[in-house]
Amino acid sequence: MDDAARQDAQAPPPNDPPSDEPIPVWQRLFDSPFLLLIAGIVVMFVFFTGWGVLEIMSLEPAPLP
Repeated sequence: MDDAARQDAQAPPPNDPPSDEPIPVWQRLFDSPFLLLIAGIVVMFVFFTGWGVLEIMSLEPAPLP
């Protein structure tokens, strides 16, 4: 393998020019650790709060002595 071919094989791929397409919401979410952290906290808060409300609503009234 000659030197020119070896340099071509090791060269990084050319950068694509930026496109005019908007970045999808899910890609922006997964690219940002802070947004991912906030989304995780919000999802767990909603899930556990909903679960707690469902549990409270499904309890039978306690008999009074």
